[in-house]
Amino acid sequence: MKKIFLILLFSVFILSNCGSTVQTNATVTKTGTLTIKSGEEYLLKTDDGIVNMTSIKINLDNYMKQKITVTGQFSGSTLYVDEIN
Repeated sequence: MKKIFLILLFSVFILSNCGSTVQTNATVTKTGTLTIKSGEEYLLKTDDGIVNMTSIKINLDNYMKQKITVTGQFSGSTLYVDEIN
């Protein structure tokens, strides 16, 4: 019984990691137009698509409807902006 439990536990562990990717907190730079604010998140329209972003350091309201270049790190699907160039 103990052997079966260990096999099941190991199988669950292996299957839970299938398809997952390791995301590093590398700094990225994106250029686009800041289009919409929804709550605390903003949408940056880039040539590659839409990027959800927010910032603790910068008031992004000042850049609405402007083309900007932002630098920051992703956490999940949200880019946390550290600076605007």
